[in-house]
Amino acid sequence: MSEIKVDTLTGKTTANDITVTVGATATQSLEQGLAKAWLFTTDKTTHVPNNSLNISTMTDNADGRPESNFTNNFNDTYIASAGDGGNNRFVSNYTTDGGITTSSFAHSMTSSSGSIADVATTGVGLGLQYIGDLA
Repeated sequence: MSEIKVDTLTGKTTANDITVTVGATATQSLEQGLAKAWLFTTDKTTHVPNNSLNISTMTDNADGRPESNFTNNFNDTYIASAGDGGNNRFVSNYTTDGGITTSSFAHSMTSSSGSIADVATTGVGLGLQYIGDLA
């Protein structure tokens, strides 16, 4: 097995144009395949992250409606969400609180019954990742 150790990867033609092979033949842009922000929280009432990347603060808009505020803005944002193992979910783009902007992303949290609420977890936290182009 070979190992490459480097401090910086720079594209040959354009600095951010690095293509990686995914699987046997598929290729993907390295930059496009990276999460540009993420957070992990076990606190569903004040929404303070236990750990995060590119999240400056969280705003508690109302019960079940947290908002992630980015340290570095996006040109646009998309989200991949995960539940907590107890059927509680983060649902993206709660438009009443601003929805998707370049500097923040409003969410709604729903319980297993589908109601918007600050939901308790069942021993694990909630994680979110944000994928898009940084400004």
